[in-house]
Amino acid sequence: MNGIDKQWIKNIPKFESSDGRRLKFSDEFIKNKLYKALTNKEIICLARGEGRSFRLNDIILHPEILFDWGEKSMHAFLDNTQDEVRKFCDPRIINKERIIYYIEQYSNELKGYYRKYKYFECNDYDVNNFVENLILKVSIEESSSVLLCIKDWIIYALHTMGISEFKKISPCISCSYGEDRFKKAIKFGWGRRPYNKYCVIMDNWIHRHEEGIAYRRMEYVNEVLNRYGLKWFSNKHNEIMLKYGIFPQKLVGYYLLDRNLDNKINKYVINKHYVDKWEEDEEFEIGQSLYFDQKIDFEKLGMYNTIYQYDGQAFTIAGRRN
Repeated sequence: MNGIDKQWIKNIPKFESSDGRRLKFSDEFIKNKLYKALTNKEIICLARGEGRSFRLNDIILHPEILFDWGEKSMHAFLDNTQDEVRKFCDPRIINKERIIYYIEQYSNELKGYYRKYKYFECNDYDVNNFVENLILKVSIEESSSVLLCIKDWIIYALHTMGISEFKKISPCISCSYGEDRFKKAIKFGWGRRPYNKYCVIMDNWIHRHEEGIAYRRMEYVNEVLNRYGLKWFSNKHNEIMLKYGIFPQKLVGYYLLDRNLDNKINKYVINKHYVDKWEEDEEFEIGQSLYFDQKIDFEKLGMYNTIYQYDGQAFTIAGRRN
């Protein structure tokens, strides 16, 4: 069992349900559930830090938003006027022509980005030729998993570069995993905001077997890019990119951190749907399937078929992918 994770759980001073109800379980009961999740080989335990004031207000003051709808990536909100971009972003669609189109469309921007960052250590010859080489390799690539990875990288790269079509589209939600997942998440939670007193660390998980479908490990992305003669930023944050976002079914809760406390942990807020399930069945474990009323039947339709929109107060269903 990961000693660092275990220490975080041990240091939780109190638990609260996200809906404010009085918990019927002992702290030890809940901590044991969190401990068991660490040894579950079928899942990967993740952490995501959030310290932006407008998001903290939503999370802390309106927990139903986070625990009923999750933390969604922005491309799930695209409307019909952005159909081409939405189709390109859809994880199920692999279209060589569209991949090559976006590489050609933004070839100068891609070259400029590679020149900008010394980390990539690319000379002018490599920069001038990598787009042409990339197009050639994409055109002859037969592996759908490799093409999907290249497409995911292009979306992420164009977003990171600030390209207008992709700037407001966060194709994935970034989380950390491994022994230092909380340490990495805290850096993003506090960010460059020394005046922030609070931040939250979301405690979530993903099924291991869903790689390429629901998430990407940055190590794998870099392996594929290296085979293509490309470089991207090193995986110093033990990063996993979740497609579409953190779904509430896989969000156990969050740690509320306070800078003024010695161990920084103010409390752990548990997803009310996990509380419901434990009241119904104390043998239920983190990593098992969890279903609840979300206005659509996720058990039949699947979590990845829904397009959401956010009006500043709540998430609503904007449509469904076929």
